[in-house]
Amino acid sequence: MLEYRDVKFEYKEWRTWNNQLACGYTCEDQKILEGVNTVSFGARSLDEMHAKIDGYINNRSRNLELKEMSDKAIQEFYNTNHYKGD
Repeated sequence: MLEYRDVKFEYKEWRTWNNQLACGYTCEDQKILEGVNTVSFGARSLDEMHAKIDGYINNRSRNLELKEMSDKAIQEFYNTNHYKGD
């Protein structure tokens, strides 16, 4: 388990469909994901993961606002006659 700015994430390696080795980083830490519409995110490099973690931490208020707006839009859609349950 790796850590950056008190956020935990993992390095993973796997084989692709054509048996090529692939690798990357995955974060599922609820410290930064609680309350937003994301349960996990990935990155191909350590620098990219650090940048994404910085983005979640530095833009937390905006991310929560976006989730609230999205939730309201979804609720409005379901409250209209346009939604037919399909």
